[in-house]
Amino acid sequence: MTQLANSERKALLESAGKIYAYKIMQVKGYERLINKAKGERIRQLLTQIGANELKDTEYWSQRITELTGRDEKPVGVSFLNQRVGMMMGILGTRGFFEWAIIAEDESVENLAIQSGNIGDQATSETWVRIASDERLHIEQVKKEVLGMEGWEMGGGGGVRDVIFGANDGLVSILALVAGVYGAITESHPILIAGVAGAVAGAISMGAGAYLSSKSEKEVTEKEKERKGIRKGGTGAEEREELAKFYQKRGFKRQEAEAIADRVASGMESGAEYTLGEEIGLMSEESWPPAKAATFTGLSFAIVSLVPILPFAFMMVTSAVITAVVASVACLFAVGASKAIFTRKSWARSGLEMMAIGILASLATYAIGLAIPV
Repeated sequence: MTQLANSERKALLESAGKIYAYKIMQVKGYERLINKAKGERIRQLLTQIGANELKDTEYWSQRITELTGRDEKPVGVSFLNQRVGMMMGILGTRGFFEWAIIAEDESVENLAIQSGNIGDQATSETWVRIASDERLHIEQVKKEVLGMEGWEMGGGGGVRDVIFGANDGLVSILALVAGVYGAITESHPILIAGVAGAVAGAISMGAGAYLSSKSEKEVTEKEKERKGIRKGGTGAEEREELAKFYQKRGFKRQEAEAIADRVASGMESGAEYTLGEEIGLMSEESWPPAKAATFTGLSFAIVSLVPILPFAFMMVTSAVITAVVASVACLFAVGASKAIFTRKSWARSGLEMMAIGILASLATYAIGLAIPV
């Protein structure tokens, strides 16, 4: 694998480095789950899965060494490792692994494309085979561990709540401050209006997120009940629930028990079911309403301080300039941080959110000028 142009080597190294990094993150994720595992069997399953991923990281480390000609870890991996705890807290356990595996999958797709473009045929075939083998491994993990199709991506409720709360807190309070400043050029009234808006907004956002998440959870549970999808429990409890379900559908008790036994046995015999269910990655509870409310309300309240605080310490003109500059910078930062989870362009995400905040502020400022006190 030495017949590579510099541009080809650089492209392969970039994709291989990303694959390695996402695998390291998964290994760290499994280590966290192992520390939290309650049963010995679950701990053993997680240990085995984590060991397999660790073995893969060693394989990709060797591939990177071959490309660079020196034994070193890809730049930025230590930083990626530090993100695992934060992302598992925000995305949830299943959401984190979906994010990491799909990100790895995208990197493998890029590797396959780059491999096909290599000029040397033998080297191209070698890297195409490496990409193909890795793709098969990822599909197996998706199916057996997460029980997901290649296009699925669940989880992410925390990202939505944090981004939504932070964005709304910055945009709405900055727009409120701009509107009041258009009508009243005094710091004290602007400060009062901003604080009142921040408190009311945080409560409203938190309550809205709670009710929305709760309603979604209730609808999901109702749909599961309608379809007869079982909840977690012991084997005997699950068979009993299935038997009751079929009794409600008109079967006699003996017939319902026989059907329940066959259905439960079929579920238990499927590796893709038992593995994912047993380690807790296929049956993870949806985003808790209280957690959604807390994340949304707190993110709103914290970022809303940015356009408010300058009016508590500065004269009105200086306060306005400071508030606008700081808020616009924070809007860009919040938008750019979204790219950590979406893997899209951080610059585009930041500019998009920044533009929304500026347009909203200009609109309310114009209203304030048009309707002075």
